[in-house]
Amino acid sequence: MAKIQPVVFPIKGTATELEVRVNGFSMTDKTADFHYRLTDSGDLQMLKPKKLIAEGNLSMNEQEFENWGADNNYCIEWAATKLGLTIIND
Repeated sequence: MAKIQPVVFPIKGTATELEVRVNGFSMTDKTADFHYRLTDSGDLQMLKPKKLIAEGNLSMNEQEFENWGADNNYCIEWAATKLGLTIIND
């Protein structure tokens, strides 16, 4: 999960967090598919869970996959760039 600069989706709400999960792939694959979810941050004090604002899938091409290496933060930054989002570093 990464905090992002808030993005307003009319009617749906304001996304403030990006979650990225890689879909299963073989160790011989040269590409990967990911599922992303944009959520609000919820409110723990009010016992309000995170609300799903938007979700979808992204595909990483061979060059992007090769650049992944061992740093999984690369995937979060890659997804944010693909989606036009800005990650906020606390």
